[in-house]
Amino acid sequence: MRRVLFPFLAVLVGVALPYFAVEGIYSVARGPRATTSLTYDLFRRWIVDRRASSYDPHDPTTQVIAEPSQFKAMLGLFKENGVAIGNSPFWGLKNDAVAINTEEDGCKTQKPGLRKTMAFLKSNVFNPFDQLTYFYDSDRHLPSRLEAFFRRYGFRRVNLSTNPHGERITLPIVSSNDKILVAGDSVANGVMLDDTETIASQLQARDPAHQYINLGISGAGASDIQCALDKAAKRYAGQIREVIYMLCENDFETATPKEMVDWLDRFRKEHDIGRVVLVYVPFVYNVVPEVTRIIGHTHYNFPTFREEKAELLTAARQAGFTVIDYIDITLAEQRAVGSQFGPLALYLDHTHLSIRGVERLVPILGAATRPGV
Repeated sequence: MRRVLFPFLAVLVGVALPYFAVEGIYSVARGPRATTSLTYDLFRRWIVDRRASSYDPHDPTTQVIAEPSQFKAMLGLFKENGVAIGNSPFWGLKNDAVAINTEEDGCKTQKPGLRKTMAFLKSNVFNPFDQLTYFYDSDRHLPSRLEAFFRRYGFRRVNLSTNPHGERITLPIVSSNDKILVAGDSVANGVMLDDTETIASQLQARDPAHQYINLGISGAGASDIQCALDKAAKRYAGQIREVIYMLCENDFETATPKEMVDWLDRFRKEHDIGRVVLVYVPFVYNVVPEVTRIIGHTHYNFPTFREEKAELLTAARQAGFTVIDYIDITLAEQRAVGSQFGPLALYLDHTHLSIRGVERLVPILGAATRPGV
């Protein structure tokens, strides 16, 4: 018995205990990021990932950037060819030459005359609910290696274009003295949607009597949005009939609910605007927390904004604004499809609306801006 017991204890002390210590250190070192054990991580890298190294268009598991090394290997090509990457920590790829925005008089603005090609990259390296994106000038010819990389890992290319004023183009083109401004950050802009698919364009297609102006600016704070509205008020003096304000929850980072509503109310009165419609768009973590707030995920403790939302919507209604809470649309979708995952189809990522999301919103917006139509 002792001949068996002592070797077993020796193995336990000499191998098992150090192994568990290493596993513990590995887990702590990974911090709040969701991960597996060191053993499985090594198994995945050495065995599973090698099996998936060959591309199979019918096998989704071979079309995912699952390791940072897959992405880092392309950084030099991205930089050489003017390809910008969004939602990544690689700041070296970001520069004014490839940027969509610039700064003017202390305000973030969108560059005029842009013609960009954009798409998502299928990846779970950083945040699966806010995946990597790439964009570049549409007239640029990419080398075959980059094209092959984007074919394998890319999802759905779209076009982003701006006019001489830096406004995103609204299609179909309509000219009218009765204008409706669609203002806000990237949700209003329609980031990762095609020019034809944005909220402004979809409203325009339904209503040729008005001209819809897309003032949305990616990454804009409350003060930047106010700058865009002030400039539009000068540019279209006497022609603005309505303002649709797409308010994303990250707007609370730069202004209080009262400040936003008070400013909008003053703007409406100063420019004699008939109607303001405020659309409240929550992050997906506040829409379906049961499937998006994952223990270990970076956004597990994402703010709920309950108090800010209640204050904002109350103040907006008291100011006489028409209020649309996008959560009502997501709950209706959840009931309609009978799945807790249903609302996810209304989002492109953790905050931007998908084509279906826009399609669900636009009829409600049309009724809100032109009752009876």
